[in-house]
Amino acid sequence: MVSSMDHGAENPLKLTASGRQPPTVAIVGGTPAQATIAAVLVAQFGCRVRCASSGEAALTLLRSQATDLVVIDLGLPDMDGLVAIQLIRALADRRQPPVIALTSEGQQTGRLAHRLDGMCQALAKPYSPRELFAAMRSALARIEAEPTPAQSPFGQL
Repeated sequence: MVSSMDHGAENPLKLTASGRQPPTVAIVGGTPAQATIAAVLVAQFGCRVRCASSGEAALTLLRSQATDLVVIDLGLPDMDGLVAIQLIRALADRRQPPVIALTSEGQQTGRLAHRLDGMCQALAKPYSPRELFAAMRSALARIEAEPTPAQSPFGQL
């Protein structure tokens, strides 16, 4: 199942500057309650939210819609979350968005981030809204700092 939310609720934790397009964030998996909480938080941060309930739904979403960031619960109903991240990374026809992995309390986030080859951040559940905001701000700042092919001194590689 794929759904979307656009919220503009006032919140001091905003990821968008006035006059700029809000980032689009895909929320993937987790229990319906966990996905709803993440989606509401991300929307309150000023982002456009797209939700996918499974790994396959996420891949379909990412193939069809431009996405700036993926927040994925590793406890997906249809596939291993790490496999889903690898499949997201393999989408060659799209810019690969940064990924924030939500892990169960027992998983070690440092070790998990190492297994993900530094391509994403990991947050242990339960996480605070400020932790999610900080992770999202960091990930989005990195992609804003990356040169586009037109900006790169080497052009398209």
